[in-house]
Amino acid sequence: MMPKRGGVESSGRLLLRNAGKNAIRSLIPLSMRKRIAIWVHQQHWIDSDRRSWWSAELVRDFAEKDVNAYHKFLWAHHLGYAAPYEVATRFGAEKMRPSRLNFFAELRQCMEALGLSAMEIRHVLEVGCSLGYQLRYLETDLFPGAAVLEGIDIDRYAVRSGQEHLDAIGSKISLQCGDIQQLDGLLGGRVFDLIICTGVLMYLKEAEAAAMVRAMLSHSRVMVAMAGLAHPVLDNAALDCSDVRDRDHTFIHNLDGMVKNGGGRVLARRWEGDRQLEGQTIYFVFAAPQ
Repeated sequence: MMPKRGGVESSGRLLLRNAGKNAIRSLIPLSMRKRIAIWVHQQHWIDSDRRSWWSAELVRDFAEKDVNAYHKFLWAHHLGYAAPYEVATRFGAEKMRPSRLNFFAELRQCMEALGLSAMEIRHVLEVGCSLGYQLRYLETDLFPGAAVLEGIDIDRYAVRSGQEHLDAIGSKISLQCGDIQQLDGLLGGRVFDLIICTGVLMYLKEAEAAAMVRAMLSHSRVMVAMAGLAHPVLDNAALDCSDVRDRDHTFIHNLDGMVKNGGGRVLARRWEGDRQLEGQTIYFVFAAPQ
């Protein structure tokens, strides 16, 4: 039986598209393609989804050379998966993703189990804060008595636009642009009651992610709360080494093990395997420094 014409055309378009991408990558040096990717993202006459797709595809082979640097390049220039993070679409409890609402509900329950009240959390840091919309949720809904709420992110555009919005609405939140892998240097000797880090460590290889967990524990007084990618079959706590999600070159870590090896202890955790809420998995770890 002959295949349907539509299927042949779709396959043909896919082959041509892949051939085109491979030709561009082989003919144009990576350094130039990085500049083109940034330029494409700035062309607002192009559909936003198409801009996002091309800006990532132009440098996709970069992930094979240095996956950490690849993710850092996209985030630093607000490209690819970073592009949808805009003030209008992120701020407000009604726009918070269901998995994050679950995460903060678990955080509240963990604090209650420890006998901690929300008013005892006075200093909060978010590592990988983007626009600061999660910090705003903490400020308004979880820790209204916090005196200090700060965030660090490598995405200069997100930090700038998020800070402008926060200042305009009278928030006390302060955002800083910086490489979170340099956390010790950025914070110096400062310590926070609570440090949160959600959907960030997945962009770092195992050794670098473990170093980040250790650094966060060393700058935390009460708790470090983290959300990472859940392994779809095996509980992350049973992983001997980090796994890779092939479709986007991100990492599935054993955060429980990283906490223990980093000198901390796991207070509470939640793993739900392949269950997803709007595309996000459930793997939360709440840890305390020793």
